[in-house]
Amino acid sequence: METAMPKTNWMIRAAVVAGLMVLALLPVFMSRGSLSLVNEMLILAIAATGLNLMLGYAGMVSFGPAGIYAVGAYTTALILYYTQIPFALAFVAGPLLAALVSTLVGWFCVRLTHVYFSLLTLAFSQIIHTIIFEWYGFTKGDDGIVEIPIPALLEPIVNYYYFSLIILCVCLGLMWMIVNSPFGKTLQALRENPGRTEFIGIHVRRYQLSAFILSGFFLGVAGSLYCGFNKNVFPDYADMMKSTEMLVVCLLGGIYSFLGPTVGSIVYMFLDKIITRFTEFWPLALGLVIIGLLIFLRGGVVGFLSDRIAAARHKEREAPSDVSS
Repeated sequence: METAMPKTNWMIRAAVVAGLMVLALLPVFMSRGSLSLVNEMLILAIAATGLNLMLGYAGMVSFGPAGIYAVGAYTTALILYYTQIPFALAFVAGPLLAALVSTLVGWFCVRLTHVYFSLLTLAFSQIIHTIIFEWYGFTKGDDGIVEIPIPALLEPIVNYYYFSLIILCVCLGLMWMIVNSPFGKTLQALRENPGRTEFIGIHVRRYQLSAFILSGFFLGVAGSLYCGFNKNVFPDYADMMKSTEMLVVCLLGGIYSFLGPTVGSIVYMFLDKIITRFTEFWPLALGLVIIGLLIFLRGGVVGFLSDRIAAARHKEREAPSDVSS
């Protein structure tokens, strides 16, 4: 058992390094259209992994991550559209304001639990959507903000792809440190049993609010990144369907695995683009496929693979004893 864990960690690290190498080499082999699709996948992976800080590690089911995502996107878009502030500062302002809004929203939400918490997050997300939609003089309402200026260096899709890949690596690295820190372990304890965790002196709401803010920050990063990639923003960024997409991605990959949301984003984008090519009823077909995966792979794709690998290793360890007996 002592050698199994190091071997598992080595395999995970090798898989991560191999995956990064493949992503780095994709522009050599892919067309611009395909590379654009992979770029969307990278951005979705950041958003879903950020959401999973709340969902998988803290056990807080949010129905409104799209609202905070839209705050990040619109902050960067409005700064670039109305001012001459450099892209780098506008990009950083998105997640910072998203974290600030998350502080305000989370302060109210963490006072409720279970379904009431989820519904309140949805309510705040819809409030953000309504503000964006109705404040036509500033946000341009349902017309959105188009032709957002970005630096000439990031104009080519290949350059922006590498920019997204770097941001993904930085965000995943930061989130990996967070979930493996004492803070992250405390969040997992809160997820399993908030009552007992509070009994030993942990301030539950403070930790939940911290998880909410951190999650909002990374959702804001994803929103700002998508704003620069798409060069436009619309109220749909804060729509409930966007929140549903992020939740589905987390569940597909596996909420109890750090890399689950990243794998989920790959699976989701692949299914979405493939199915839309073959049928005009793609929402129904995509929904049925996702429901099937969620039912039969309850731990998500990563959870299912981890269980199979663990079962195979257990069989290997048991095999010598069977032969000797």
